[in-house]
Amino acid sequence: MSLIAQMSIDSGEMLQTAGCIGARLLEFGGNEGSYTFGNAIHEMGTARMGHDPSTSVLNKWNQAHEVPNLFISDGSFMASGACQNPSLSYMAFSARAADHAAELMRENVI
Repeated sequence: MSLIAQMSIDSGEMLQTAGCIGARLLEFGGNEGSYTFGNAIHEMGTARMGHDPSTSVLNKWNQAHEVPNLFISDGSFMASGACQNPSLSYMAFSARAADHAAELMRENVI
């Protein structure tokens, strides 16, 4: 059994347990030859970037306000996303954060 087929069975069981009657992922159009849930999503927004530690988790360098040696450069620093793939933005912010972290290490700050 493929992973997608197992996902269909498991998702259907979860939906039925949650109260959906007759719920199966395949009934929603997901199968091995077409779109499946989770196929084109980018989770974002759980570690907001900002200047104020009371309203954000990260500074402008993707560095945690409260944990100086923690840098987060996945999609969680972005508050929201458009319909375009954010991978290039992730890479740019990751390179920028890594450069800043390396500079802090050279200065023995972290």
